[in-house]
Amino acid sequence: MWTVATYYGVLLLTVAVAMWRGGTLERWAAYTALLASVCTSFLAPAPDWSHIEYSIFAIDIIALASFWFIALKTQRFWPYWITGWQLIAIFGHLQKLMFSEILARPYALLSMYISYPILFVILYASGSTKRRGDATAG
Repeated sequence: MWTVATYYGVLLLTVAVAMWRGGTLERWAAYTALLASVCTSFLAPAPDWSHIEYSIFAIDIIALASFWFIALKTQRFWPYWITGWQLIAIFGHLQKLMFSEILARPYALLSMYISYPILFVILYASGSTKRRGDATAG
């Protein structure tokens, strides 16, 4: 349970920094992560990871589309990083779909911990937006 609390702590810090220092696209990325996390907690409160988690897979695809759209709206590089990390999460689901013998723990770890690099990149981008002077450019 402490891992969920830690994750939501980092997530809420990311959203707060994005709201305080980030531009429009940083806030959008933070809200995407927040909404995806809340939906995952609501739709799959206790996944067993022994089979593909279709609800989490669907949420991850929607998050990928949102991050991809952010990447298309800016000339900054950080959205490509979060889109790439999210794509890795999608590939984890696809591998589990294709190879059912993948153990539950590695599948779960990939699905859960891939969020941290995304949050850290959003934190960095939010913290550097106003310093760079392009808060409106996202």
